Amino acid sequence: MPTTLPRVNVPFERPIYELLEEISKSEKTSLSQVVAGLVKTALELAEDLALAKEAEKRLGTFRRDVALSSDDLLKWNKGRNRGR
Repeated sequence: MPTTLPRVNVPFERPIYELLEEISKSEKTSLSQVVAGLVKTALELAEDLALAKEAEKRLGTFRRDVALSSDDLLKWNKGRNRGR
C-alpha cells in the first residue's frame, strides 16, 4: 500500500543489511518496518538516557530540608484546584 510518509534512503554495510534481512524474514515483515522499528527504539533509548542525565543533575541539587512531603504536595494541589 502506498504511503505519504517521509522517506529516508540509508546505505548499510553488507553484514548489517543481511542481518536486517534475516530479522525481516523471521518476523515476516518488510525491511522498512524492521528498520523503522529499530530507529524508533533507538530514539526512545536516547530520550531515556537524556532524561536520566537530567535526573542525575537535579538529584545533585536536591535538598531534602526544603522539599515538600507527599502530604504537603497533596494539600498544595488540592488548594490549587479549588479555584477551577
